[in-house]
Amino acid sequence: MDCKALEEWYRMNKARNFTEFYQALSMTSIPMFNIMYADRYDTIFYISNGKIPRRNPNPAYHWNSTIPGDTSATLWTTFKAVTELPQYLNPPSGYLFNTNHSPFLATDPRYNLDPRKFDPRDGFEIYNNNRSLRVREILQKFDKIDYAGFKRLKFDRQLPARLAYPYGIDTMMQFNAGDYPQWKDIITRLQKWDHQGVANSQGGAVFLIIYNYVARKLGGTPSRQLTKAESLETLRYVYDYMMRYFGTTDLVLGDIQKLVRGDDIRPAAGLPDVLAAAYTEPYRKGLRKVTSGDAYICFVRYPKNGLPIIESVNTFGASSRPGSPHFKDQEDLFQRQQTKPMTLDKEKVLATAVTTYHPG
Repeated sequence: MDCKALEEWYRMNKARNFTEFYQALSMTSIPMFNIMYADRYDTIFYISNGKIPRRNPNPAYHWNSTIPGDTSATLWTTFKAVTELPQYLNPPSGYLFNTNHSPFLATDPRYNLDPRKFDPRDGFEIYNNNRSLRVREILQKFDKIDYAGFKRLKFDRQLPARLAYPYGIDTMMQFNAGDYPQWKDIITRLQKWDHQGVANSQGGAVFLIIYNYVARKLGGTPSRQLTKAESLETLRYVYDYMMRYFGTTDLVLGDIQKLVRGDDIRPAAGLPDVLAAAYTEPYRKGLRKVTSGDAYICFVRYPKNGLPIIESVNTFGASSRPGSPHFKDQEDLFQRQQTKPMTLDKEKVLATAVTTYHPG
């Protein structure tokens, strides 16, 4: 860990323009993270940031696998400069985005970076995920997108037409439901599913159980389609799971997936890798609790003059203390995919503050 990482964060936050921001990035002390920048001067920037070592180019060493540790030939001691990392500054398309997918797929295809111009030993991803595919589906419908459209994009719970999970369920989607009377309803709901992660989706409930079972069973193995035998095994598991915990297969996503805050338990929308994502872990009695995905959400607009215009929402609230009035006071807003105004105006902050203090 580079001890100057905190200093780099500090300098990034204190930067008054892009030149100062890029100078901060040039420290290359932050070891990871996709970083995006925008300002009132219509400057937009994206970098696939990292503390990337200079590795031995000898083809005998496969840097995406196990490397021998008994030779100094595989020892690296220097790092690449910020200018050598994949990055975009003001592409002609007028937009940049990243959903933790490939840095070479960050804008309109005409202006994307060419991965062949970067060192393959650096290990940058070259593929889309479900969220990036969905962004492209949405953006290709627009010549321009307004602020309201941008907010709808962020809160989207639709998976792309072509799913991009590591393990494919194409075989399941081709079964004749009538051949499997016990699982007929499950198969039919999955095959009729519109790929939306909304709380009242029956297909979404089936898919959630499939996703978690397959991820647990095959996680870490190479990406591929499920075999017929694996698909049948998975459908059997879905049926048994629903009947064991709920006594019925007539379930929607929100019956199984919950947003939990203290003793407040409510149906939750979202699925892994939708834009408004939800990832879960077992909770109790067959229920799954949302543990990550959509969390703190912030929209920022830069007028030509004055302070930024900011809207935000947090999953639950600004406090983790159960007795605080802010423990879950944003939960309703979050579930309705609505935001509240924020301000950097010190006078307004002080005028509405409940308490103030000075450190030290």
